[in-house]
Amino acid sequence: MSDNDDEKVSLVVFFLIWAELQGWIVPAIHIAMCNFLQHRGRLAVLQVFRGVGKSTIIAIYNAWRYYIDPTYRILHQGDQDKTAFKTSRDTKNVIMRHPLTRHMTGGIKGDITFWWVPGHNDPRNPSMQASGILSNITSSRADEIQNDDVEVQKNVETPESREKLRHRLNEQIHIGVPGSITIFIGTPHTHNSLYDEQIEM
Repeated sequence: MSDNDDEKVSLVVFFLIWAELQGWIVPAIHIAMCNFLQHRGRLAVLQVFRGVGKSTIIAIYNAWRYYIDPTYRILHQGDQDKTAFKTSRDTKNVIMRHPLTRHMTGGIKGDITFWWVPGHNDPRNPSMQASGILSNITSSRADEIQNDDVEVQKNVETPESREKLRHRLNEQIHIGVPGSITIFIGTPHTHNSLYDEQIEM
């Protein structure tokens, strides 16, 4: 976070402002997820049950990250491009409508794959890059790498597909800058789940 964080609200407060605008009834698990996302370490696993709204929370979290620091760079990867693009669109939607980030709206540049928020100072690496886990992301750099439901049935149904997924994940070591954060978000799809491997680490 930046040096002026004392003037910024926490992720929980940022989320509750958004939830009130949407008219949501907020379950305790959403507060717990926000606290986890704000205070986790450099390697984390958010492993939760289906239907809890994890992708929605991640989009709100992303918008909060740019509210805290507009120079922050996120690589968001899903099981395929179109699922990653959903979170990219949702993040933009939060930025454009949230009272604390609405001022950024007019200055956002780029498309759904790569985009930059106002105040971002890296013309080569965007604020948000969204792609599928099997897509080419060579030469990208990020402060945070999000693996959102990259483990799905088609990616882990054979030993070969599981090995290909792990190879792609290992390539991320060349993308994260020193001190970067990596998070895995999802639900296990196999007894030999990559989420279990990351938790053991």
